[in-house]
Amino acid sequence: MSGEASDAEIQEFLARAGARELCAQQRPCRSAPRSEAPRPPQAEETLVRVVPSFQHDVLRFVTGNYGPFEPQEPCEVPLWLACLLRKRKMCTVEAPAWLRTEALERTRDAETEDRDAFQALPAHYVEVAALLLECAGDDLAAACGAATVSKLRECLADVEAARVAKVREGMLAVARQACADETTFSVKMNGASAMEVTAVRGQLLAALDSFYATRPRGGGGAKRRAAAGGAAPARTLKRFK
Repeated sequence: MSGEASDAEIQEFLARAGARELCAQQRPCRSAPRSEAPRPPQAEETLVRVVPSFQHDVLRFVTGNYGPFEPQEPCEVPLWLACLLRKRKMCTVEAPAWLRTEALERTRDAETEDRDAFQALPAHYVEVAALLLECAGDDLAAACGAATVSKLRECLADVEAARVAKVREGMLAVARQACADETTFSVKMNGASAMEVTAVRGQLLAALDSFYATRPRGGGGAKRRAAAGGAAPARTLKRFK
């Protein structure tokens, strides 16, 4: 589609986009209790740049106003809106800088070399990449310097694998502390994505509960050493940087 979109096409698109946004806004409220704290941004609300192939005034939604849209004039829209526009062939999607092949390779190498810190990536990079590759894989492969979409997915998978290995090493370090009768009060994961934190949270908590449940009653090893006349070492706090 090129040029100015017809009124019927715009109205149909706005109806679908409005319903899509309304569902996204209402979904968390069904299960989560009402809270005064602001809701953290979701993956589909991430702003991405698109190049529209139609002309239209500003689109006004609950979460914000986007546009105006002019043919071949890049603008920023939420990811969910970009996917809708791309599926209707009303735009092309520009590749984020971090998703380019060279950037992914540099990130992979840095993740492998630095075992103590996560590299800077968007909080929802896994979900954002998956949605972008699903709706605009061909556009992104060419823009990112990859021969095929599969090659771009492989580069992204390498980064994910390096970060997952780092998370597992951190979990093993926490398990060693628990086995040594040292209490871990909290785990700090600076730079970890939302998906990575979600994947490790339940397993880590269950593992620590199991370790602490099997401890001998009557105090930990540090307390026993203190009772025997030795100085109790300071408790350590494991941190994922």
